[in-house]
Amino acid sequence: MNTGTKRGIIVGNPAPNFTLQDHTGSFITFLDSIKVSPALLVFYPSDFTSVCTKQLSDYRDNMEQFQNLGVQLFGISKNDRTSHEKFAEEHRFPFPLLTDSDNKVAKLYGCSSLFMLGNISRAVFLVNTKGIILYRYIEPTVITRRSSSDLVKVIHQLRNNKLI
Repeated sequence: MNTGTKRGIIVGNPAPNFTLQDHTGSFITFLDSIKVSPALLVFYPSDFTSVCTKQLSDYRDNMEQFQNLGVQLFGISKNDRTSHEKFAEEHRFPFPLLTDSDNKVAKLYGCSSLFMLGNISRAVFLVNTKGIILYRYIEPTVITRRSSSDLVKVIHQLRNNKLI
């Protein structure tokens, strides 16, 4: 188990559970939703910002690759349901956008940042169906992001190692 790094493959850390509302008004309890397939949690600072829109659009455009690997996606930011609904509709995101209004879940996952004045840093977490975090990457700056091709490579590596 590797708990001392902010980036890379981590095997053995339990994923904190949470229940958040998505952009359609439904409530999602995370550990219940991953019983069927692993999930990629995508923490991002805000709807309608340039880097966040590019990041989530990249994932949307490559959603078939994630689906073929059996991985579901969840976007998480502090924006409210109305903002998420408009953002998802405008950009046709095929995955839930969850509201973490007080960044409580982001803090549970360790991706809040003093640099971001207590807001969240852009981060991704891959969690298997047993609720174990297999991969975590917290971006060092607000302008960097993991591409879908980077994440697909990681998922393939984890599959090859029989961790997913």
